[in-house]
Amino acid sequence: MPLPQHLTIGLLSHNPGWEILLEQIGAIWEVIPAAAQITPARYSVVIIAHGAAINAALSQQLVAYVQEGGSLLEEGRKLSNSIPRAGQMKRERLGSGLLTRFPFRNGHILSLGMGVGRQITDTRAKRQLFAAPSAILPSEIVARQNKGKLRMLVHQLLSNLHSLRDLPFLTRWRFPNNAPTIFCYRIDSDHGTQPQIEQLHHLSQAYQLPLTWFLHTEAHQGWLGRFAQFEGDELGLHCHRHRTFKSYGENAENIRYALELLRQHGIAPRGFAAPNGFWNPGLAEVIARCQFLYSSEFSLGYDDLPFFPWLGWLGRFGTLQVPIHPVSPGNFRRVGATTAQMIEHYETMLQIKLRAAEPVIFYHHPTHEQWGVTEAIFASVRRHNIPAMTMSQYAEWWTRRSKASVSATIQNGVLTVATQSTDDGGDAPDDLQIGIEHRGQKGALIPANATVRLDDIQWESEVYPHPARQSVPNFNFKMLFHSVEDFLTRLRQ
Repeated sequence: MPLPQHLTIGLLSHNPGWEILLEQIGAIWEVIPAAAQITPARYSVVIIAHGAAINAALSQQLVAYVQEGGSLLEEGRKLSNSIPRAGQMKRERLGSGLLTRFPFRNGHILSLGMGVGRQITDTRAKRQLFAAPSAILPSEIVARQNKGKLRMLVHQLLSNLHSLRDLPFLTRWRFPNNAPTIFCYRIDSDHGTQPQIEQLHHLSQAYQLPLTWFLHTEAHQGWLGRFAQFEGDELGLHCHRHRTFKSYGENAENIRYALELLRQHGIAPRGFAAPNGFWNPGLAEVIARCQFLYSSEFSLGYDDLPFFPWLGWLGRFGTLQVPIHPVSPGNFRRVGATTAQMIEHYETMLQIKLRAAEPVIFYHHPTHEQWGVTEAIFASVRRHNIPAMTMSQYAEWWTRRSKASVSATIQNGVLTVATQSTDDGGDAPDDLQIGIEHRGQKGALIPANATVRLDDIQWESEVYPHPARQSVPNFNFKMLFHSVEDFLTRLRQ
């Protein structure tokens, strides 16, 4: 009887960017122990990231792994340049780099000509345009690297590398209770008047959908207690003074003053969202020391799954980041979009996220009103039966997902999955499910502890990765105007 085939991905050495990606994807993975035997039976795929040290003995072991039927994904050509090529080399243009794919004996190597791990830990931001039905496209200052697209790419490569070995690719599912996605509606309360706040609250109550408020305490000092009466909503912190500072001290003073005001009204926020979506090292340290469950800044990540960012200057991972779709109705107002165009955009994005199995997290500001847009979004969420949560509820579930240690083997067509909590505290979610992809198809979700024959799984013709998003130009004249306008606004705050 053949030995069981383990469905574990081996990461050759610690690499923060790749660890973030593997956790987002929910892969079954480990950093390969120094004394481990790297064999095809033990590792379904091996990843060599930039910076991995490979001596002669390890190189020989990796070559043997591929020769005997393993699948290997490498950044650069560190291993493949040292071995003879067997079979025809196939090249595919992939963004700014080359993806080189070629068979070697009984196995396969995929070489990425770009540093995916480094791009994931890149914290730079820039103003970018977003696809929309309006004549002038809206823009926002967001993460320089579209990390969501990189995650989709890596997910697809890992799925394909498993398929080349005729193995299923297993992942921890992204949402509770088998849901295809979840919906959160984030409100940054910036300068909102009480009637505007009440209008949003009324709409959410009418559709029985919770809101996640990030409170600008300076703007509501006379009536902060009203928010505490919004039953079912989440009350997070935005700021006191509407400004994100570069220094730790100024951010700490701003945030701690706001926290004290909220505590006087019995409000203990678990989430934080910085003014203007700006994230920086000085802010990240304050967020961690204040022990927020999560934060949400689109200058660090957007249109993506949650992740724990790498704080390179501290040598550790930071507070959970929950990305959102960064285009609000306010962005559309600035380019003269109509209400119908705004509604069309959000309906399109909802459909994209459903197909890609990404969370639907939109955001709004009370001062921008556009109540018809919010109502259309709520109606669409109800029409598609998408479960609604607050952002802290999703963040808490995701954090527990990260505590789930999954192992899986396949032997004679029988798949065995076992899940337990990790050693560093916390329980895995009871409702965690396992996603399966095989030969370009996705299967029905299975329990986190299960034994099932592959032939008994119901398969669909399409895997969850990943619809292509529209390409957009790099610049329009409004971008420069908005950058200057925003800069002057921040000077006055």
